[in-house]
Amino acid sequence: MPRKARVVHRALLRKGFRTTESSHRRYRYFRLSGERTNVFTVTSHGSDRDINNHLLGQMARQLHLSRRQFDDLIDCRLSQADYEAMLRRDGFIR
Repeated sequence: MPRKARVVHRALLRKGFRTTESSHRRYRYFRLSGERTNVFTVTSHGSDRDINNHLLGQMARQLHLSRRQFDDLIDCRLSQADYEAMLRRDGFIR
């Protein structure tokens, strides 16, 4: 199911992501203890648009999540602490 871009972006900000912008894209990096990690996703600048299922799936893969886990992250069923634990367990962060 498509989601509003602003809803996804706000949810990521609440989960420890911060934004870095280039001319055409926004990079959302996961931060741990104030330090930028290698975990990130890319979005376009359109904030009022819907993000389609294909792009949501790509974002989930970039964040090392299944699509269901990504939806849980956005809908606050997966906490930041649980997400960090998953990334640590799978070796994506230390």
